[in-house]
Amino acid sequence: MKKFPYYPIFLDIEGRRVVIIGGGSVCTRKAEAMLRYGARVVVVSPDFTDEIETWAREGKLEIRRKKYDEGDLESATIVIASTDDDQVNTQIADDCRKHRIPVNVVDVTHLCEFIVPAIVDKGSVQIAVSTGGKSPALARTLKEDLQRFVGPEYDEINELLGSLRDEAKKKLPTDMDRKRFFDGIIAQGILDMLREGRRRDAYETILRACEKAGVRPSDALRDALLIAAR
Repeated sequence: MKKFPYYPIFLDIEGRRVVIIGGGSVCTRKAEAMLRYGARVVVVSPDFTDEIETWAREGKLEIRRKKYDEGDLESATIVIASTDDDQVNTQIADDCRKHRIPVNVVDVTHLCEFIVPAIVDKGSVQIAVSTGGKSPALARTLKEDLQRFVGPEYDEINELLGSLRDEAKKKLPTDMDRKRFFDGIIAQGILDMLREGRRRDAYETILRACEKAGVRPSDALRDALLIAAR
């Protein structure tokens, strides 16, 4: 039994090899998700779903039409296993540990070194939801609740505030100074302004905060103001 919970982390898999072992519907969903995040996906299985076959023909991923062996793990950043053979799944997990490759065995939590959360995707804002592998159904329900609450305004503000970071670092020397600057902007209700359709008010609020702190407004903020003023 695990003594501590899983540590949440966001992993950059863009351009990195992700090996998925198994060719059924579960692996198809996993492959689709990995492709969405820019991974170089390799799927190993004697048989594949039509979707995986199509993606392989289109050059979106690589397939190896064979049974698993340890050599399939070469250069893998992470491994996802979902075969219909418990013994093979256990062997994959053991081999990954030997090679120090993080592994997820779908629906077999005690064999996993990482688990995959339910994801709320709002553009540049992502929220990962996990129940520690205990209740995927509850994780999905929480994801649906968050999707209703977190609207596109979060992505919009995230992009604008992100465009100010470099200039804020030049003008505001300490982490605490920058925290006060960005927290102060959000505290003025800019998310509510966007929800109410008051885009110009939101952008002007950010602009005034920049002027007060001596932070040069970004081109993205200026462009947003010009569009809102039309």
